[in-house]
Amino acid sequence: MIISLTLIILYNYHKLKHAFLSLLPCSQTAKSAVLTLCGLTWIAQHRRDTTGAVFTFHGLREDHSPAEALDSSLHLPIGVFRRICEFLAKRYLVMPLSEMVRMNLQGEKLPARAVAITFDDGYASNYELGFPVLSEFGLAATIFLSTGFLDGTHLLWFQEMDLAYQAMGRSSAELSKALAELKKLPNLEMRKEVNRVVSSTRTNPKRPQVMLPMSWDNARKLQQSGLIELGGHTHTHPILARCTLEEQVDEIKTCYDRMIAELGQAPRLFAYTNGGPTDFTADTQRILTDYGFEAAFTMMGGLNSDSSAKYCLPRYGSPETVLEANATASGAFELLKKWRGGFA
Repeated sequence: MIISLTLIILYNYHKLKHAFLSLLPCSQTAKSAVLTLCGLTWIAQHRRDTTGAVFTFHGLREDHSPAEALDSSLHLPIGVFRRICEFLAKRYLVMPLSEMVRMNLQGEKLPARAVAITFDDGYASNYELGFPVLSEFGLAATIFLSTGFLDGTHLLWFQEMDLAYQAMGRSSAELSKALAELKKLPNLEMRKEVNRVVSSTRTNPKRPQVMLPMSWDNARKLQQSGLIELGGHTHTHPILARCTLEEQVDEIKTCYDRMIAELGQAPRLFAYTNGGPTDFTADTQRILTDYGFEAAFTMMGGLNSDSSAKYCLPRYGSPETVLEANATASGAFELLKKWRGGFA
């Protein structure tokens, strides 16, 4: 069957070449649909490939409720999340992230169709909405915590900007542009600019439910469940490469110390904030090593394998549909990249 389908695809090489190239400006959902319809997702799913896909979610929200944030992409409707989890439970092997890391570090091949689920920041919705769904399907997940967010001492700076821009009547596109510029600044300058924008609104808006952090008590219950692992994600959520060496040490050390104090054990895994290729440095990786972190994850898309660098591990963003989850987890997007190279 797999050979027959491959021959059909090769026979229609030129048609597929045009279809694939036409995908470039399309959304991930549209690309996923085309990859599924043309059979590439099916082929990728049935390869003898023992790599693993890691998904990254942030917050969740009730279905049909307003996002209450200009950056609504951070808060996936719970119904969508549940459909994705149900699909992954049926079609893939969702495994603990620490186990995926352990197997890769020891040179063991991952099981077929291996997937891991992660969340960043530590939103209350991870506990209130996400955990019941994960429990229903028996799916493991890792939540990377920004400890100052849970402490209630440090608002997430991009949330502050979101609320300020809402107060000023700005659009989501304007917020996205502003955040992109802020991410380029040294950490201290970025904080000063955020404070300037926030103070200029002369308002003190109440944070909506979607922006609230989980409590440390929530985190302890998640840890005790046996399904959820907790990792580090800095203390105040700066982009570490924009920090001084002293700031990087303080961010990682404080996150590490707060997690031990509240949870009774040291975090083993870390996720870089923002997670692009220029968002961490060799110094960042050295500090993580000093504090005993076994591995660190980026937001650079790709599949994990035993050849992946342990302090530069890839993760995908959150899928918005089951089709996108399938095309991503199957490796169809990675296969498409290889084929695209062949089309050149």
